[in-house]
Amino acid sequence: MKGITGMRACIIVNPTAGRRRRRPLARFIAALRAGGAQVRVLTTRHAGHAQELARQALGAAGTDCIIAAGGDGTIAEVAQVLAGTQQRMGIFPAGSANVLARELGIPFAPQAAARLILSGASATIWPGMAEDTKHARLFVQMAGIGFDACVVHGLPSRLKRMVGRTAYVLTMFGAALRYRFTTLQVQVDGTTHHAHGVVVSKGRLYGGRFVLCHTGMQHEAGFRVIMLETEGLLATLRMGCALLLGRVERMHDVRIVTGHDIEVHAATPVPVQVDGDVLGMTPVRIRDAGRPLHLAIESRQIWNN
Repeated sequence: MKGITGMRACIIVNPTAGRRRRRPLARFIAALRAGGAQVRVLTTRHAGHAQELARQALGAAGTDCIIAAGGDGTIAEVAQVLAGTQQRMGIFPAGSANVLARELGIPFAPQAAARLILSGASATIWPGMAEDTKHARLFVQMAGIGFDACVVHGLPSRLKRMVGRTAYVLTMFGAALRYRFTTLQVQVDGTTHHAHGVVVSKGRLYGGRFVLCHTGMQHEAGFRVIMLETEGLLATLRMGCALLLGRVERMHDVRIVTGHDIEVHAATPVPVQVDGDVLGMTPVRIRDAGRPLHLAIESRQIWNN
């Protein structure tokens, strides 16, 4: 594929994500410049700042590619701004889990990641939108309602910066003590189901490289809705073990359906997370965002998932 000559790239960097990726990030930037790209680097200072910087970069004339260098949260913030535009978005994985990058086969090696950006490759994915009573947020990988969201809500950001994915495991023990399981009423395109934990997913993977379901829907509108029908911590831990083994789809008490418009209600408000960040509490509505996102990847990277 012919690359873009004299590419103008803007990189939005989250300095708190993946501290061990700082040297690879420097090599990634050097490789872009060695390939003839003009590179501008913007650094986030607080939560939500990536969106502000993405708007700033989008308003700059002649930017060929806006690159998110961070974890899934940073990627989602930048995508929130770029979805629905013609702007090409690149990704340099530098977070704790990097689920979307693993999902789409985006290189972690700096030189390979730079070559992909410089190639001019572009393919379209279709994000989702999650809305509770106070917030609306675009997401690119998944939304969780129930115990997994309780873990995210209780996760200290400092601990996450210090120990990465291990922070989720440590926080899970506290969540196990305080979370109160309740029945979730899940409406998928008008059909009602009942569950005790729900993941609404665009992709195959969860929490890194763990297989939640074997076919993703990044290349089209719609979601896989994964529902745990058995109540309690033991059932949730059993599902966690199945996730580690790639056997969630084989569980007798897990129902998986496909849909475009999902509403989740509970008698007692239940935590909700999107792409590993806090959204709020139920009730929540999840639907197709209707705003395509043009990523700097080859189309086969989507269709092979």
